[in-house]
Amino acid sequence: MADGLETYLASLPDKLTEQLSDVIREQAERLSQAQREALQALERSPDETGRLEESCVVVPSDNPLEFIVQAGGPLTTKEVREGSGVEYDYAVGFEFGTSRQAARSFFFNTYEAMRDDMQQAIDDAVSEVLND
Repeated sequence: MADGLETYLASLPDKLTEQLSDVIREQAERLSQAQREALQALERSPDETGRLEESCVVVPSDNPLEFIVQAGGPLTTKEVREGSGVEYDYAVGFEFGTSRQAARSFFFNTYEAMRDDMQQAIDDAVSEVLND
């Protein structure tokens, strides 16, 4: 009996990692897609967001249980003013606003709206492995 329990307990980390990695990646992709859709809903003209929508991606990390949902970065970074030599990521201005533009949030508010459902999907995956 103890050997069966030990075998079961020893198998849990691999089972959990495999199952959770897939679920966390799926949830990250769902979130990123929802953020792109929220961004599309905010556009007033086809050129308004530049490459912001394209910059909404999911990046895997070295940890199989961590996926980074991001927007902005190199695709949305440009000079504040031509020739200034000062770079600015306009994704930040879009999300939080500037002195000349009201915030048009698409990133954090989408996360907040989806957080409970994403956590539930992860909790369900853990329960599935533990009840297997």
